[in-house]
Amino acid sequence: MNILLIGGNGFVGQSLIKELTKCKIEISYLSRTQNHSISKDEATWIQGDIFDLNNIIIKESYDIVIHLIGTIKNKNLYSKLNTESVTETIKLCKKHNINKLVYFSANGGFNHYIESKRNGEKLVVNSKLDYLIVRPGLMYGKERLTSYFNILPIKFFSKLGIPFFKTVYPLPIEKVAASVVEVILNNTDSTIIEINDMK
Repeated sequence: MNILLIGGNGFVGQSLIKELTKCKIEISYLSRTQNHSISKDEATWIQGDIFDLNNIIIKESYDIVIHLIGTIKNKNLYSKLNTESVTETIKLCKKHNINKLVYFSANGGFNHYIESKRNGEKLVVNSKLDYLIVRPGLMYGKERLTSYFNILPIKFFSKLGIPFFKTVYPLPIEKVAASVVEVILNNTDSTIIEINDMK
């Protein structure tokens, strides 16, 4: 199996690469800049910008694309990074005959953020590709130490039954990555993975 990560040099991408490497899967990641903490033995870097498809050179054939581009911090880029980038990834899949797309969406958060992620989901569902939509909550891990600052208050408020905090339930990034890889390897008919599937 050969998997291409779009935007795979970030927090989630690094964890997925580690998990996929354990399973002896060939991995490449497409990003504008190389992450030097990802070794060549773990994954092949393809330099490129998803918004500049004509200049992306892909020499391998891939079975699955995992779309990881997105932002929660910059509201001005919600539409571009959380939605429009999905359109470009779908074009890339069709151009290179890649039949399955895994899209990292979200389970909760601020209204405009969730709206942009749900719009991305609609594009995936309507793409006519095989797909898997992943809806994690807040993810944390040692590769992003600042991610730990939000965990305790959110876990506290989620136990109080406040709906907003239940939807952003914190999960270790390693657990999210392992759940996604398990679904991919088992080749199930799942089309959506929710927080409860990853707890």
